[in-house]
Amino acid sequence: MKAGIKSYKSAQERLNRYVRDHEMRPSKVRNMVLEQVLALPQPFTAEQLIETCAAEHISVGTVYNALNLFLDAHILHAYKRQEGQRATEYELIAAASNKIQMICKKCGRVQNVSATGITSAIKDHKFSNFNMQHFTLYVYGECKICRIKTIGRLRG
Repeated sequence: MKAGIKSYKSAQERLNRYVRDHEMRPSKVRNMVLEQVLALPQPFTAEQLIETCAAEHISVGTVYNALNLFLDAHILHAYKRQEGQRATEYELIAAASNKIQMICKKCGRVQNVSATGITSAIKDHKFSNFNMQHFTLYVYGECKICRIKTIGRLRG
């Protein structure tokens, strides 16, 4: 994956390159949606973006189209934090850095962790036909708080 998004300028450059490479027309409204994405706390949901774009009179369809385009252009990535959760969360592809996140499938809590053994193994691995620049690893499971609540319900 390419280097991460560090500013509106880098996001705009990536979007412009994608639009040009795919022979699409530039759009002022799409740029307005991108500005709103960068202003939102990360991660965010489509509903949050729709709410902020409503003040700019940007339609729901335009917001979803822009989100899909931003995913294709590697400006955003999407994931679901909780099992059974309907809302997808979006997040800017951060500046090039390696990170490992543990995500609780029950409550959605996210914790960044340092695991030097895993990080080293991934960094040192030689991928055939691929030059890795950085990575993000998501580890899904159940956090300690949810596990304690589950044990408490089983005992009670």
